[in-house]
Amino acid sequence: MTNLILCGGAGTRLWPLSRNSRPKQFYPLFDGKSLFEETVLRNQPLVDQFFVASNEAQMTLARQIVGQCQLGSVKELVEPVGRNTAPAIALACLSLPPDEVVFVTPSDHRITKSAPYQKAVRRAQTLAEAGHLVTFGITPSYPETGFGYIEADGETVTAFREKPDLATAKTYVESGRFYWNSGMFVFRAGVFLEELARYRPDVLEACRAVKGLNPTWEQMNAIPSVSIDYAVMEKSERVRVVAFDPGWSDLGSFDALYDEVQPEKDVRRLGNGVTVNVGSKNNLVLVDGRTVALVGVEDLLIVDTPDALLIVKRGQSQEVKTVVEELKTLKPEQLK
Repeated sequence: MTNLILCGGAGTRLWPLSRNSRPKQFYPLFDGKSLFEETVLRNQPLVDQFFVASNEAQMTLARQIVGQCQLGSVKELVEPVGRNTAPAIALACLSLPPDEVVFVTPSDHRITKSAPYQKAVRRAQTLAEAGHLVTFGITPSYPETGFGYIEADGETVTAFREKPDLATAKTYVESGRFYWNSGMFVFRAGVFLEELARYRPDVLEACRAVKGLNPTWEQMNAIPSVSIDYAVMEKSERVRVVAFDPGWSDLGSFDALYDEVQPEKDVRRLGNGVTVNVGSKNNLVLVDGRTVALVGVEDLLIVDTPDALLIVKRGQSQEVKTVVEELKTLKPEQLK
C-alpha cells in the first residue's frame, strides 16, 4: 500500500503562524514534531512506500522531514500550480500499478488515537482490495458547521452533505447516521482511474497528457480544477465508508488548535516563550522567544511571530481568513 500525502494550501486561517512558504503542516506544533512528520510516523507501520504531492516550495520542506525519518526512496509529484485533489490523485495513480492500493491522506491533520486509526485503515484496505472506493467518516463529537458530512447506512454511503447550518448539524449528530468527512481515502489506483474516466473523463484526459511527475505549468494549468469528492466520490456507486473515532482534528483554526493544547495553570501555551498569567483564564498563547503577560483577560487566542501579532476572541478565529484578504492589499509580504 502506498501513502499519498497531499500538501496543499497555505493554511491561511492559521496566519500569522502559517505562511505560503511554511504552512501549518511544517510548523513543529506538538512535541517538536510537525503535522507532516506526525503523518509520516503514523502511517509508516501501515504502508510500503510514500508518495508526496506538493508545490516546489513545500516539497523542499517535505524532503527535509523525509530525510530525518529515514524513509529512503519517496515518490514525488511536484505541482507548478494547484488544481485541487482529483488531478493530484489521478497523476499519482497514473504512475502506479493499477492494482496498487493507495491511501490518500492530508498532511495537516492530527490524530491522537493510534489503535482505532490502524484498525480503520486495515478495514479500508480490505474493502479497497475488493474494488471499492473507501472514505473515512469521523464520528462527530459536536454539531460542527465547518465540515462536510457523510450520511451512511453501515458501510454504505447514502449521501455526501455540504457544510450545514447549526440546526441541521444538530439533527445530523442526533441521528447517528452522519459522520464528518475526513478527506482521507483508500482505493486501488486502477479503480479510481476507472471511476474518474466514468464521471470526469476530461480530467483524466488532461492528466494523461502529462508525461511523468514533473508537469509544466501549461500542462498542469490545462487540467480542470476539481476535488475528489465532486469528481468521483459523490457520484460513484462503489463508495464505502469506514467510520471511527481516532481523536481527529483538521486544525483548521486557532479555536481547533486551542482544543488540542493541554491547559497549564489556566493558560494553554505553545512555543518557547514565557507566559505570565495574572487573573486570566481560557487563553491560548503561541509565542517563541518573547514574554507575554496576561492580566485580567479571558477567552483570547494570542499568536506572536517576529513580524506580526494576532489577537482574536475565542469562537471567532474563522475570521482570520478576512484578515488575510485585507493583507493581500495592505501588506502582501506578510503572507509569503
